Amino acid sequence: MNNIALKPEASFDELLAAARNKFGAIKFESVKIGGKELEIAQVVDMPAYLDSLIDKIRGGKKIELPLWAKIWPSSMVLGVYLLKFKPVEKATFLEVGAGGGICGLLAASRGYNVVLSDVDDDALLFCRLNAVRNNLDDKISVKKIDFCSDEMNEKFNYIIGSEVLYQENIQIPFYHFIEKHLSKDDGSETLLAMDKKRSGRLFFEEAQKNYRLMRQEVSFAGNETEGKTLISLVRMGAL
Repeated sequence: MNNIALKPEASFDELLAAARNKFGAIKFESVKIGGKELEIAQVVDMPAYLDSLIDKIRGGKKIELPLWAKIWPSSMVLGVYLLKFKPVEKATFLEVGAGGGICGLLAASRGYNVVLSDVDDDALLFCRLNAVRNNLDDKISVKKIDFCSDEMNEKFNYIIGSEVLYQENIQIPFYHFIEKHLSKDDGSETLLAMDKKRSGRLFFEEAQKNYRLMRQEVSFAGNETEGKTLISLVRMGAL
């Protein structure tokens, strides 16, 4: 286990040192969602880090952009919903493609047990940082999961995710992951949010065969450069 984020005994100072070692200075920004305030770890000089990635590309190395580091509008919309809706009693949550884990953190802030999962080691590190910083680590565990290939030995009342259907090749594997890991208990649901431009066609064609789907379009007003975005909020439960 090389990733310090997966070591339950790792202290906040150790986690922060690991993040600084790779990304340089780290700051915690206050993010307000639906009346709830979280402190979320952010890379202070992301342009400099991206420049270092470009240098690696020039050297012929394969790199992946840190898309997990962005606070996506869909996460904000899903987060507001998670603060308002009424889960089943003693609900358990799994956030897939968690990034910084904002949605899972909000569920944990209501007292529910949450697993934050991602395939990216850096995302998991920031999930742990955020959980500890917000005093939610007693409700949160972090696991490295590739939902296209991995299986877990547990089921959850709620599987949540934002912007997880952006690639066609992952949509069917993700559907099968849900089939295996969503609890059959009454009230259990998959809750997804995404930019309306991302249809998730293959995923929803499969899902509608065995699940009821409820979709709501929510307008999100970002900053001056982002403008307004239309977010699809989808609830997927057993028929």
